Parts: sequence; C-alpha cells; structure tokens
Amino acid sequence: MALALAIIGALVGIVLGLRFKVLVLVPAIALATILALIIGLARGDGFGSIVLAMVIVGIALQLGYFVGIVLAKRIQ
Repeated sequence: MALALAIIGALVGIVLGLRFKVLVLVPAIALATILALIIGLARGDGFGSIVLAMVIVGIALQLGYFVGIVLAKRIQ
C-alpha cells in the first residue's frame, strides 16, 4: 500500500509543483495523510504500518512538489 500511495503522491506533487505555490502543500498533505489513514483502517493494517504510510505519502508529496518546481523553472 505504501508504495502505491508514494507513487501517486509523487505524481500529484509534481502536478502541484508545476501549477501552484508552496502553500498548496499544507491541505494536500493533510488530505493525503487522512486518505492513508482511511485506507489503512479499511484494510485492517497495524498502527505502525498506517503511520509509516502516512509519513511516506507526505514525503512523496513534498519530493514530487520539488521536482515539479524544478521542471517548471526548466520549462520557462
């Protein structure tokens, strides 16, 4: 689950980095962590696994955002 969320999070982060300012990360990370929590609870994952997935998706969003802003600067 964590790998799939990380890939999706990174792709979403890239799109956000291409289009928006850095403050968009706050609601995006909040939504992503809530989504990871809901998915983890629905699957019956353990507490540690859920927390790890939440951290991974938050980091993936931030790294994706960074890649997105680098790409945006390269395109200009």
